[in-house]
Amino acid sequence: MSNEPPFVVSRPLPNAVIYDLSQPGQVQITLQSSSQWSSGLHWHEDHVEFLKVMKGSINVRLGQAHHTITATRDHQPEIRVDRYIWHEWKRAQEDGEVIVIERTDPDDGQKALFFWNLNGVILDAPNILQRSTLAFLPSITHRMFTNLLVTINLWVIFYHLDNVPVVLNLPSLYHGDSADFPVVLTRIDWIFSRGLLILANYVGKVLGLEAVNDRYTPAAAYEQWHNTEGQERGKLRLA
Repeated sequence: MSNEPPFVVSRPLPNAVIYDLSQPGQVQITLQSSSQWSSGLHWHEDHVEFLKVMKGSINVRLGQAHHTITATRDHQPEIRVDRYIWHEWKRAQEDGEVIVIERTDPDDGQKALFFWNLNGVILDAPNILQRSTLAFLPSITHRMFTNLLVTINLWVIFYHLDNVPVVLNLPSLYHGDSADFPVVLTRIDWIFSRGLLILANYVGKVLGLEAVNDRYTPAAAYEQWHNTEGQERGKLRLA
């Protein structure tokens, strides 16, 4: 590659965020005042995740529990998120800068790969259609199919880099007293999200969409991913 992707990636308001990928083994995420960015509700199956609040306050959902975590000058709390635990975080207050460091166990580099390629697809959206097998489509349909391709490509990334979005969130709709029914609803969510990931990955292959793209990934990280058969190692387990 002639131009290496940046190690600091930013996106504008309303979901303004800065991802600092310059330190191995971690990603530093900075939210400016009034940013509406959220991690989205999701879970991981191959990694334990740690969120360390370096500055400001965040609202964190862990399973069905909600917490507000605040950093001080003398204390920067770190939250452990175990495998299969639904979680989401965002800023707790409208004003003030928020800084959170994300890392995983195992530390296999997938966290950085995820953010390089996620942001690469989002920021490169206007060009994705022209490089796909759908480039022949009439220009009047380009916007619709660009949005579709971006969504599919993001789900291909989710599939290979251990990020399962919660799509339905059915337990949030139940307000009864049964302890067993929410478990059933969670299982339905699990099946639905996994089914969408498998479908998106299949469609993505047909359309030539990649989880780890050399346009968005530094050469060394891209080479390591492929040399270690990362696509197979990082693929979500189907069992």
